[in-house]
This record gives sequence, C-alpha cells and structure tokens, in this order.
Amino acid sequence: MNGRQFRKYMVYAIGEIILVIIGILIALGINNWNQEKQLKIANQELQKKVLVQLDKDIEFLKEFQDDIESLNQTYLKVLGRNYDKEKVSEGGMVSTVLFSVNTLALDKHLNNLIDNASLDDSKASQKLIDLNSMYKLYLKDIDDIEAIIYEKMTNNLAVIEATQSWYSELITDFRCRNDCITYLLNDEGHKSRIATLRFLYVSGYGSIIDGFREDLISAKQELKGLVEESV
Repeated sequence: MNGRQFRKYMVYAIGEIILVIIGILIALGINNWNQEKQLKIANQELQKKVLVQLDKDIEFLKEFQDDIESLNQTYLKVLGRNYDKEKVSEGGMVSTVLFSVNTLALDKHLNNLIDNASLDDSKASQKLIDLNSMYKLYLKDIDDIEAIIYEKMTNNLAVIEATQSWYSELITDFRCRNDCITYLLNDEGHKSRIATLRFLYVSGYGSIIDGFREDLISAKQELKGLVEESV
C-alpha cells in the first residue's frame, strides 16, 4: 500500500476500535444499570419482609412480657405479698415455681434475612445492618440471663433434694402434699431463693425484654420512614 492508502486504512481501523470500545462501555453501563435496578428491587422486597417480621417480633415480645408478669404474680404469692389472683394458675403454681424456666423462643428469621441478603448503599440498608446487630446483642443478653436463671432454679431443686423427704414423691409423681406446700410457702430459705429468681426474671429478664421491644418499635418507625422516602 502507498502512504495515502495506509493512512486511510489506519483511520478506518482506529475508528472500528473506538466503535467497539464504545459498544463495550455502553453494554457495561446497561448491565450495571440493570444490576443496580435489580439490587434496588431486591432491597425493597427485603425491607418489606423485615417490616412484617418486626411486627411479628414486637407482638411476640408483648406476649412474653405478659408471661413474665404472670410469673411475677406467682412469685409474689409464694413470697406472701399482694398479687393478682387472675394472673395466677393455682393448679400449676408448684410446677411454675420449681420446674418451669420461661424462655423467649424468638427465632432468628430476621437475622437470617439480613445476613443472607446483598445490600445496597441506601440509608434503609444501613438501618437494616444496625437492626441486625441490635438483634444479636439482645439475643446474647437473653441467652446470658436465661443461663443464670436456669442455674439458680437448678440450685434451688438441689437444696430441696438434699433437705426434704417429700422431694422424691414430688419429682416422681409430681404430687405436692401438705408438707410440700407448707415448705414452699413458709420456709424462709426457699423464699429467699424464690425472691432471687423473681428479681432475675422481673428486674433482669423483664428489663431486657422491655428495652428490646421499645427499640424494635423505634427501629420499625425509622425503617418505615426510610422506605417511604425511597419510593
């Protein structure tokens, strides 16, 4: 090729290369735009699911607060204090005081939703991250207080086992006769241990649950506001 033809060929080749590059950049831009759109849609769906789960967990915590209050009234009766008779089951009082460990059976569905999601950089997603961390902290505190309560209740049974002749009948036949009832309601050592259990449930466990529910209500309101802003 002579010089003029070569220059024309080079201009054409460079032009083709530039067109290919522009085509690739446009394709990448469209692909990124589609990915961002799909991510946004997925995050919006996630936010809706989290809000639904928050409603369920808030209601579940309310029911557990009621359970703790019923337990509180049972302990108050054993301690000889004023109590609400409507919240105490007479038939199940012995079982409740000696054997029942009330625990919050809250599943980790919300944690799983957030842990397994791909989050965008929106304010709502940051709120989900904060909410996920808050759940884990509260659930850790709940596990800790449950372990302490379980240990205290086990120790109480160990004392009864070592000192009371009616224990074998109680633990075998679940029968609490007059001497058993008298001990549970009048023995000062037993009442002291029950007072400790009540303190752990009401002031310890109950306070954690109260704070957890209040924080969930607040988080729900904030997340709902952020979701509405993004629509």
